[in-house]
Amino acid sequence: MGAAMRFAALALAWALPAFANAEWRVERIDAAGVPAEIVPDSRPFASNGIPGGRIAMASTGGIARAWYVDPTRRYRHAVLGDDIEAGGVRVETDAGAVLTYELPQSEVFEDLTPRLADLDGDGATEVITIVSGAGDGAGLAVFGLIDGALEKLAEGPKIGRANRWLNIAGIDRFAGRSTPEVALVVTPHIGGRLEFFRYSGGRLLRLAHANGFSNHVIGSPEQRLSAVVRYSHEFPRALAVPSRSRDALIIVALTSAGIKELERIDLPGRIDKAIGVTGAGDGLILTVGLADGSVYALSR
Repeated sequence: MGAAMRFAALALAWALPAFANAEWRVERIDAAGVPAEIVPDSRPFASNGIPGGRIAMASTGGIARAWYVDPTRRYRHAVLGDDIEAGGVRVETDAGAVLTYELPQSEVFEDLTPRLADLDGDGATEVITIVSGAGDGAGLAVFGLIDGALEKLAEGPKIGRANRWLNIAGIDRFAGRSTPEVALVVTPHIGGRLEFFRYSGGRLLRLAHANGFSNHVIGSPEQRLSAVVRYSHEFPRALAVPSRSRDALIIVALTSAGIKELERIDLPGRIDKAIGVTGAGDGLILTVGLADGSVYALSR
Protein backbone atom coordinates (compact mmCIF):
# COMPACT_ATOMS: atom_id res chain seq x y z
CA MET A 1 0.00 0.00 0.00
CA GLY A 2 1.35 3.42 -1.00
CA ALA A 3 2.19 6.22 1.41
CA ALA A 4 -0.65 8.39 0.12
CA MET A 5 -3.19 5.70 0.87
CA ARG A 6 -1.78 4.98 4.32
CA PHE A 7 -1.96 8.66 5.18
CA ALA A 8 -5.53 8.95 3.95
CA ALA A 9 -6.68 5.82 5.76
CA LEU A 10 -4.95 6.56 9.04
CA ALA A 11 -5.55 10.30 9.20
CA LEU A 12 -9.27 10.07 8.25
CA ALA A 13 -11.09 13.20 7.18
CA TRP A 14 -13.35 13.46 10.22
CA ALA A 15 -15.14 16.54 8.88
CA LEU A 16 -16.68 14.51 6.08
CA PRO A 17 -19.98 12.67 6.73
CA ALA A 18 -20.01 9.30 8.50
CA PHE A 19 -22.23 6.28 7.93
CA ALA A 20 -23.54 4.65 11.12
CA ASN A 21 -22.69 1.07 12.13
CA ALA A 22 -23.04 -0.50 15.56
CA GLU A 23 -19.34 -1.11 16.25
CA TRP A 24 -17.51 0.35 13.25
CA ARG A 25 -16.84 3.92 12.19
CA VAL A 26 -17.45 4.36 8.46
CA GLU A 27 -15.83 7.67 7.62
CA ARG A 28 -15.72 9.28 4.21
CA ILE A 29 -12.18 10.40 3.36
CA ASP A 30 -10.77 12.68 0.69
CA ALA A 31 -10.58 10.57 -2.47
CA ALA A 32 -7.97 12.94 -3.92
CA GLY A 33 -5.38 11.49 -1.54
CA VAL A 34 -6.10 7.85 -2.42
CA PRO A 35 -5.11 6.01 -5.62
CA ALA A 36 -8.00 5.54 -8.05
CA GLU A 37 -7.77 1.74 -7.69
CA ILE A 38 -7.41 2.09 -3.86
CA VAL A 39 -4.61 -0.52 -3.81
CA PRO A 40 -2.07 -0.10 -6.65
CA ASP A 41 -1.13 -3.40 -8.29
CA SER A 42 2.67 -3.65 -8.21
CA ARG A 43 2.91 -6.93 -10.13
CA PRO A 44 4.58 -6.41 -13.52
CA PHE A 45 2.61 -6.83 -16.72
CA ALA A 46 3.43 -9.92 -18.77
CA SER A 47 4.76 -8.47 -22.01
CA ASN A 48 4.32 -11.76 -23.87
CA GLY A 49 1.07 -12.72 -22.14
CA ILE A 50 -2.58 -11.75 -22.45
CA PRO A 51 -3.94 -8.17 -22.41
CA GLY A 52 -3.93 -6.89 -18.83
CA GLY A 53 -2.24 -10.03 -17.54
CA ARG A 54 0.40 -9.72 -14.84
CA ILE A 55 3.21 -11.90 -13.53
CA ALA A 56 2.88 -13.69 -10.19
CA MET A 57 6.18 -14.11 -8.35
CA ALA A 58 7.48 -16.34 -5.55
CA SER A 59 10.84 -16.37 -3.79
CA THR A 60 11.13 -20.13 -3.13
CA GLY A 61 9.50 -23.40 -4.05
CA GLY A 62 10.69 -24.29 -7.54
CA ILE A 63 8.48 -21.86 -9.48
CA ALA A 64 9.71 -18.27 -9.49
CA ARG A 65 7.18 -16.65 -11.86
CA ALA A 66 3.89 -17.52 -13.56
CA TRP A 67 1.73 -15.78 -16.16
CA TYR A 68 -0.93 -16.53 -18.76
CA VAL A 69 -0.12 -16.86 -22.48
CA ASP A 70 -1.71 -17.78 -25.81
CA PRO A 71 -4.48 -15.15 -26.13
CA THR A 72 -7.63 -16.62 -27.63
CA ARG A 73 -11.24 -15.68 -28.37
CA ARG A 74 -12.54 -19.25 -28.32
CA TYR A 75 -14.60 -18.63 -25.15
CA ARG A 76 -16.55 -15.40 -25.52
CA HIS A 77 -17.76 -14.56 -22.06
CA ALA A 78 -15.95 -11.21 -21.55
CA VAL A 79 -16.49 -11.31 -17.80
CA LEU A 80 -13.16 -9.48 -17.23
CA GLY A 81 -13.76 -6.72 -19.75
CA ASP A 82 -12.90 -8.27 -23.11
CA ASP A 83 -13.40 -11.59 -24.89
CA ILE A 84 -9.70 -12.48 -24.88
CA GLU A 85 -8.77 -15.31 -22.53
CA ALA A 86 -5.63 -17.44 -22.14
CA GLY A 87 -5.04 -20.80 -23.74
CA GLY A 88 -1.96 -21.55 -21.66
CA VAL A 89 -0.09 -20.83 -18.45
CA ARG A 90 3.68 -20.36 -18.40
CA VAL A 91 6.14 -20.56 -15.54
CA GLU A 92 9.80 -19.81 -15.02
CA THR A 93 11.51 -22.10 -12.51
CA ASP A 94 14.11 -21.17 -9.93
CA ALA A 95 16.69 -22.70 -12.28
CA GLY A 96 15.59 -20.49 -15.18
CA ALA A 97 13.67 -23.10 -17.20
CA VAL A 98 10.53 -21.83 -18.95
CA LEU A 99 7.64 -24.30 -19.10
CA THR A 100 4.13 -24.01 -20.57
CA TYR A 101 0.89 -25.91 -20.06
CA GLU A 102 -1.60 -25.62 -22.93
CA LEU A 103 -5.28 -26.28 -22.35
CA PRO A 104 -7.42 -28.23 -24.84
CA GLN A 105 -9.48 -26.21 -27.32
CA SER A 106 -12.59 -26.68 -25.19
CA GLU A 107 -11.10 -24.75 -22.25
CA VAL A 108 -9.47 -21.41 -21.34
CA PHE A 109 -7.95 -19.73 -18.32
CA GLU A 110 -10.67 -17.18 -17.52
CA ASP A 111 -8.37 -15.13 -15.34
CA LEU A 112 -5.75 -12.37 -15.60
CA THR A 113 -2.95 -13.42 -13.23
CA PRO A 114 -2.20 -16.83 -11.69
CA ARG A 115 -1.50 -17.15 -7.97
CA LEU A 116 1.49 -18.91 -6.39
CA ALA A 117 1.42 -20.72 -3.05
CA ASP A 118 2.62 -23.91 -1.41
CA LEU A 119 -0.80 -25.41 -0.80
CA ASP A 120 0.22 -28.74 0.73
CA GLY A 121 3.31 -27.79 2.71
CA ASP A 122 5.77 -29.94 0.75
CA GLY A 123 8.04 -27.01 -0.05
CA ALA A 124 7.02 -26.90 -3.73
CA THR A 125 5.03 -23.96 -5.10
CA GLU A 126 1.70 -24.62 -6.82
CA VAL A 127 0.04 -22.43 -9.46
CA ILE A 128 -3.60 -21.65 -8.66
CA THR A 129 -5.82 -20.77 -11.62
CA ILE A 130 -9.38 -20.44 -12.91
CA VAL A 131 -10.20 -22.76 -15.84
CA SER A 132 -13.46 -22.41 -17.79
CA GLY A 133 -14.95 -24.91 -20.24
CA ALA A 134 -17.46 -24.50 -23.04
CA GLY A 135 -19.74 -27.11 -21.52
CA ASP A 136 -19.36 -26.70 -17.78
CA GLY A 137 -18.16 -23.19 -16.89
CA ALA A 138 -15.45 -22.29 -14.41
CA GLY A 139 -13.59 -24.28 -11.80
CA LEU A 140 -10.50 -23.99 -9.62
CA ALA A 141 -7.39 -25.74 -11.02
CA VAL A 142 -3.95 -26.32 -9.50
CA PHE A 143 -0.73 -26.88 -11.46
CA GLY A 144 2.78 -27.79 -10.41
CA LEU A 145 6.10 -29.33 -11.42
CA ILE A 146 6.33 -33.09 -11.95
CA ASP A 147 9.63 -34.54 -13.22
CA GLY A 148 10.60 -31.21 -14.75
CA ALA A 149 7.28 -30.62 -16.54
CA LEU A 150 4.37 -28.33 -15.70
CA GLU A 151 1.32 -30.53 -15.06
CA LYS A 152 -2.24 -30.20 -13.79
CA LEU A 153 -2.31 -31.53 -10.22
CA ALA A 154 -5.97 -31.13 -9.29
CA GLU A 155 -9.22 -29.56 -10.40
CA GLY A 156 -12.22 -28.57 -8.33
CA PRO A 157 -15.87 -28.99 -9.31
CA LYS A 158 -17.05 -26.97 -12.30
CA ILE A 159 -20.12 -24.77 -11.96
CA GLY A 160 -21.99 -26.87 -14.52
CA ARG A 161 -22.75 -24.63 -17.49
CA ALA A 162 -20.89 -22.31 -19.85
CA ASN A 163 -20.54 -18.59 -19.07
CA ARG A 164 -20.69 -19.19 -15.32
CA TRP A 165 -17.61 -17.93 -13.50
CA LEU A 166 -15.91 -17.83 -10.13
CA ASN A 167 -13.37 -15.41 -8.65
CA ILE A 168 -10.66 -16.33 -6.15
CA ALA A 169 -11.06 -14.26 -2.97
CA GLY A 170 -7.92 -15.13 -1.01
CA ILE A 171 -5.31 -17.76 -0.20
CA ASP A 172 -4.11 -17.98 3.40
CA ARG A 173 -4.12 -20.14 6.52
CA PHE A 174 -7.74 -19.36 7.34
CA ALA A 175 -8.21 -22.53 9.41
CA GLY A 176 -5.06 -21.93 11.46
CA ARG A 177 -3.24 -24.94 10.01
CA SER A 178 0.28 -25.03 8.62
CA THR A 179 -1.03 -24.99 5.03
CA PRO A 180 -3.30 -22.43 3.36
CA GLU A 181 -6.85 -22.72 2.07
CA VAL A 182 -8.24 -21.14 -1.11
CA ALA A 183 -11.35 -18.97 -0.76
CA LEU A 184 -13.45 -18.17 -3.82
CA VAL A 185 -16.85 -16.78 -4.76
CA VAL A 186 -18.88 -18.87 -7.21
CA THR A 187 -21.02 -16.83 -9.65
CA PRO A 188 -20.31 -13.48 -7.94
CA HIS A 189 -22.72 -11.67 -10.29
CA ILE A 190 -25.80 -13.88 -9.91
CA GLY A 191 -25.41 -16.37 -7.07
CA GLY A 192 -22.66 -15.29 -4.73
CA ARG A 193 -21.59 -18.47 -2.92
CA LEU A 194 -18.40 -18.23 -0.84
CA GLU A 195 -16.44 -21.50 -0.72
CA PHE A 196 -13.21 -22.63 0.94
CA PHE A 197 -11.00 -25.38 -0.53
CA ARG A 198 -7.99 -27.31 0.74
CA TYR A 199 -5.47 -29.05 -1.52
CA SER A 200 -4.51 -32.35 0.07
CA GLY A 201 -3.53 -35.78 -1.25
CA GLY A 202 -3.63 -34.52 -4.83
CA ARG A 203 -7.26 -33.38 -4.49
CA LEU A 204 -9.14 -30.14 -3.94
CA LEU A 205 -11.49 -30.65 -1.01
CA ARG A 206 -14.37 -28.25 -0.41
CA LEU A 207 -14.45 -27.46 3.30
CA ALA A 208 -17.35 -25.02 3.68
CA HIS A 209 -19.70 -22.77 1.76
CA ALA A 210 -22.16 -19.95 2.44
CA ASN A 211 -24.42 -17.83 0.23
CA GLY A 212 -24.76 -14.06 -0.06
CA PHE A 213 -21.40 -12.79 -1.34
CA SER A 214 -19.79 -11.08 -4.34
CA ASN A 215 -16.22 -10.04 -5.12
CA HIS A 216 -16.42 -8.81 -8.70
CA VAL A 217 -18.22 -6.33 -10.96
CA ILE A 218 -19.13 -7.94 -14.27
CA GLY A 219 -16.99 -6.62 -17.12
CA SER A 220 -14.28 -5.24 -14.82
CA PRO A 221 -10.64 -6.41 -14.86
CA GLU A 222 -10.39 -5.72 -11.11
CA GLN A 223 -10.46 -9.06 -9.27
CA ARG A 224 -9.31 -7.83 -5.82
CA LEU A 225 -12.66 -6.98 -4.19
CA SER A 226 -11.71 -8.99 -1.10
CA ALA A 227 -8.81 -9.07 1.34
CA VAL A 228 -7.23 -11.18 4.07
CA VAL A 229 -7.29 -9.40 7.44
CA ARG A 230 -5.66 -10.03 10.82
CA TYR A 231 -8.87 -9.86 12.77
CA SER A 232 -8.13 -11.03 16.32
CA HIS A 233 -6.13 -13.48 18.42
CA GLU A 234 -8.91 -16.03 18.02
CA PHE A 235 -9.18 -15.43 14.25
CA PRO A 236 -5.72 -14.32 13.08
CA ARG A 237 -6.61 -14.88 9.41
CA ALA A 238 -10.08 -13.79 8.33
CA LEU A 239 -11.53 -12.72 4.98
CA ALA A 240 -13.18 -9.39 4.20
CA VAL A 241 -15.53 -9.84 1.23
CA PRO A 242 -18.52 -7.79 0.02
CA SER A 243 -22.11 -8.88 0.35
CA ARG A 244 -23.95 -10.08 -2.74
CA SER A 245 -25.16 -6.52 -3.46
CA ARG A 246 -21.69 -5.13 -2.56
CA ASP A 247 -23.22 -2.50 -0.25
CA ALA A 248 -21.83 -4.15 2.87
CA LEU A 249 -18.43 -5.56 3.76
CA ILE A 250 -18.57 -8.89 5.59
CA ILE A 251 -15.68 -10.29 7.62
CA VAL A 252 -15.79 -14.08 7.89
CA ALA A 253 -13.69 -16.80 9.50
CA LEU A 254 -13.27 -20.44 8.54
CA THR A 255 -13.95 -22.62 11.59
CA SER A 256 -14.36 -26.34 12.23
CA ALA A 257 -18.12 -25.74 12.11
CA GLY A 258 -18.01 -23.90 8.78
CA ILE A 259 -18.01 -20.23 7.78
CA LYS A 260 -18.61 -17.83 10.68
CA GLU A 261 -19.68 -14.23 10.05
CA LEU A 262 -17.69 -11.97 12.39
CA GLU A 263 -18.77 -8.53 11.21
CA ARG A 264 -21.13 -6.98 8.68
CA ILE A 265 -20.34 -3.33 7.94
CA ASP A 266 -23.04 -1.51 6.01
CA LEU A 267 -21.92 1.02 3.40
CA PRO A 268 -23.62 3.94 1.60
CA GLY A 269 -22.84 2.47 -1.83
CA ARG A 270 -21.41 -0.48 -3.71
CA ILE A 271 -17.76 -1.55 -3.48
CA ASP A 272 -16.13 -1.74 -6.90
CA LYS A 273 -12.38 -1.46 -6.18
CA ALA A 274 -9.63 -3.34 -4.40
CA ILE A 275 -9.90 -3.31 -0.60
CA GLY A 276 -7.05 -1.68 1.32
CA VAL A 277 -5.93 -3.10 4.68
CA THR A 278 -3.78 -1.52 7.39
CA GLY A 279 -3.30 -2.54 10.99
CA ALA A 280 -4.68 -5.56 12.81
CA GLY A 281 -7.06 -6.44 15.62
CA ASP A 282 -8.57 -3.38 17.26
CA GLY A 283 -6.31 -1.23 15.06
CA LEU A 284 -7.62 -2.71 11.82
CA ILE A 285 -8.56 -0.15 9.15
CA LEU A 286 -10.19 -1.11 5.85
CA THR A 287 -10.30 1.33 2.95
CA VAL A 288 -13.02 0.83 0.33
CA GLY A 289 -13.83 2.64 -2.90
CA LEU A 290 -17.45 2.85 -4.02
CA ALA A 291 -19.02 3.00 -7.47
CA ASP A 292 -19.85 6.71 -7.12
CA GLY A 293 -16.16 7.58 -6.67
CA SER A 294 -16.30 8.10 -2.91
CA VAL A 295 -13.80 6.46 -0.54
CA TYR A 296 -14.45 5.32 3.03
CA ALA A 297 -12.22 4.22 5.89
CA LEU A 298 -13.71 1.58 8.17
CA SER A 299 -12.32 1.37 11.69
CA ARG A 300 -13.38 0.05 15.09
